[in-house]
Amino acid sequence: MGLARLLSPLAPSVFFEETWERKPLVLPGPPGRWSDLFASRDLGRLLAYRTPRSIEDMVLVREGRHRDENWLAPDGSPRLEQVQAAWREGFTLVINRLGRFWEPVGRFCAAVEEELHHPVGANLYMTPPGAQGFKAHFDVMDAFVLQVEGAKVWQVRGPQRVLPLPDEHTTELSSPLPPVLMEHELKSGEVLYIPRGFIHEARAAREHSVHLTLGLQAITWEELLRAAIAVARRDERLRRGLPPRFLEGPATMAPMFQALLEELPRQLELDAALTQLAERLVVQKPPPPAEDLLDAPVALEASAVLSRRPGVVLRVMEGPGYAGLQYSGGKLLGPAKIGPALRHVVRGSTLVVRDLPGLSEKEQLVLAGRLVRGGVLRVKETP
Repeated sequence: MGLARLLSPLAPSVFFEETWERKPLVLPGPPGRWSDLFASRDLGRLLAYRTPRSIEDMVLVREGRHRDENWLAPDGSPRLEQVQAAWREGFTLVINRLGRFWEPVGRFCAAVEEELHHPVGANLYMTPPGAQGFKAHFDVMDAFVLQVEGAKVWQVRGPQRVLPLPDEHTTELSSPLPPVLMEHELKSGEVLYIPRGFIHEARAAREHSVHLTLGLQAITWEELLRAAIAVARRDERLRRGLPPRFLEGPATMAPMFQALLEELPRQLELDAALTQLAERLVVQKPPPPAEDLLDAPVALEASAVLSRRPGVVLRVMEGPGYAGLQYSGGKLLGPAKIGPALRHVVRGSTLVVRDLPGLSEKEQLVLAGRLVRGGVLRVKETP
């Protein structure tokens, strides 16, 4: 439901077919639509009990200039009186990676990421009336701006660079700037989508502004190819050192280079590349929080009803003699016969243990127990 809520009233399929990576878009919504995620009344609790602990996590900025005065205490927490003074001087308060500190935002990001598989994070921006935090710039991630309170006037121009990669960020903009494509006063409840690379800037309207920016760091075809090549490193020829004085391009290099180019397509495997990507994007990431972390294990029966834990990304992997599941925070491997059962888990949101295909009742209970203990499934109903 995370993606549908984010893009409402537009169907996700329509958004990705017509808008994603192509053009900015404003999505309407009722005032207060996002107040359950964060509101200005939550700031005091956030800073008192869940304080960001590094200068990278919390920033005070005005028209692109960061506040120079040391406003952090020795333990890294903000000096609240200096934060208040900066606010009165027109500084925007930015809290990066808010999902790490504030559960409602973290759960919403996880819900969107579960459906997209692309990494999703959130930053918080609180801007005084009439103030501007950053001058015109572009981002290397797709941005969904969720206006929580107040209003902000946005100006979006064409791209500085078409679909920039993460290492292609720069603060230097071309001159003259691309033409303005959109100017819109974003009001509470609305969402503004800005494709990566599109130049934009914003200024708070007559009252203070609070907005969340969900950043979608798209995993690109370039990254998939790099992952595939990384898997192909098992080819001994790719492991050999280049010849002496290789920067001069000796004639002996050309035949080997051409031979490797001709062989490479036979070495690249899509499934192996996706497995490689999933290790970084899924397995090595922490799982969503669990309310039942210390609950006593439940003795499962074949009639038990289990449900997928929200926010957990799943991927089935299969190969000669084995099957496995990559999931948020872990990985499960077993014999090939569990493959159909794992695919059954991935396809639905709820399941009955006895319906896991291809396994005996004992094997069904063993697999279901491992998935419950691993945080993939949770017990919804017991007999």
